[in-house]
Amino acid sequence: MASEFKYFVLLANMRTGSNLFEQNIRLYPEFSCHGELFNPSFIGFPDVYDLYGVSMQERELKPQKLLNRFISNEKNTLPGFRLFADHDPRILNNVLADPECAKIVLTRNPLDSFVSQTIAETTNQWKLTDVSARKKALVEFDILTFRPYLKKIQSYLTEIKQGLQKSGQTAFQLSFEDLNNVEVFNGLATFLGGAEPRKELNPTLVRQNPESLREKVVNYDEMVDQVGKIDLLALEAVPILEPVRNPGSKNFFGGNTVPILCLPMHKSEQSALANWLKAHEKQASGQGKLSRNMNQKQLGQWLADHTARHTIAVVTHPVERAYEAFYRHIFCTGDDLFPWIRTTLQNHYDMFVPEKKLAVNPNRSVLENSGYTVRNHQEAFTTFLGFIKGNLQGLTKARVDQSWASQNSILQGYCRLVFPDVVARKETLAEVLQQTEEKLGLPNIPLEMAAETPKCFELDEIYSPEIEAMARAAYARDYQMFGFGDWR
Repeated sequence: MASEFKYFVLLANMRTGSNLFEQNIRLYPEFSCHGELFNPSFIGFPDVYDLYGVSMQERELKPQKLLNRFISNEKNTLPGFRLFADHDPRILNNVLADPECAKIVLTRNPLDSFVSQTIAETTNQWKLTDVSARKKALVEFDILTFRPYLKKIQSYLTEIKQGLQKSGQTAFQLSFEDLNNVEVFNGLATFLGGAEPRKELNPTLVRQNPESLREKVVNYDEMVDQVGKIDLLALEAVPILEPVRNPGSKNFFGGNTVPILCLPMHKSEQSALANWLKAHEKQASGQGKLSRNMNQKQLGQWLADHTARHTIAVVTHPVERAYEAFYRHIFCTGDDLFPWIRTTLQNHYDMFVPEKKLAVNPNRSVLENSGYTVRNHQEAFTTFLGFIKGNLQGLTKARVDQSWASQNSILQGYCRLVFPDVVARKETLAEVLQQTEEKLGLPNIPLEMAAETPKCFELDEIYSPEIEAMARAAYARDYQMFGFGDWR
């Protein structure tokens, strides 16, 4: 048998039919299967604690050692083993990355497998070869136990799918219902490298609980009602389409003597927080100088020098943040203007904004005399929110600027470097800082919010239910993750 694979792995879970799979694949003389090599309680099969000269203790320290011995010792067949979600995750990473390992994914309706496992735990019968020895049991369905069970299975299958996607590989998919289908197993044999097709499987294992769920679950109607309320198709999930952002350590600032690191969502934000930290630094060292614009190496040194630190991330309401980005980079035509994006919004989104010369330092009276009103400004901001929604989903040519990027994606990037101790909202920042002072034994220095530069049209004037709805559509993940309510 010529095969591009050196071995195979069955990626499955308990009560999905993996024992029957192993029995069937062994019917082909070209293949062998060696149980659960990385089961936490044994090696391969129950009561086996040493295999290929590798003990359980050695397997724990170096799981790859057992895998290597397994591959090198099985020379006459294409060998395989079963790997479950609760087995060694290091081996899952290895096999997913190994193109010489054939991946077979076996799934079963999770409700069926959950009930089957509950019955097996009740009867202590995990395998059946003689139907006369079958132990039956009526079990009670518990939604509080089923939810984490379902989440564990879904997470495992997602990890497998993403691992295969990232390495450009594919797996042979099997369902519980396929396990008695000889044609499917002949197809699997072809996938693994070719074998003489069989006419039948001749199973010796029998299904332990062939009855319907109604006959196995004492509170069947309650189970149907509770499972029906689970969002199995993830209809309520907010899709994450925004590109992953770089860590962005240059946005951070921290004290040199005072062990506080601040993570604003943009380097231009939170000047009041910087002034507060400067005041503490000046009181502590007499200098009031902060560490800013750090590259990752400098940040790593700062973190090493301040092991007992407090890290604060600050988030702002999406409507407020989007308006600040619109006003600063699109509406105003001064030094912070994004001219190409402004022109794109005018030409392709029909955004009406004043001429550039009128918006360098915009004056309300001048704008209104030129025909640009509050209503026009409201419509322009609404257009910008529509642009943001497509921009964050990768549907525009324009970059996703950090001034309007979702704070969820920015914080995810930050967390690749350091995790915040607290995520504060702008409106609760003063309270959070007071708690930080108490925790670190610092004197109280009130947070003095700097007076904002007045805008010719304030957000309060143009805010509307439509703007709130469009912001929610553009920043659905931020609203969900940070629990924002309506801006007003």
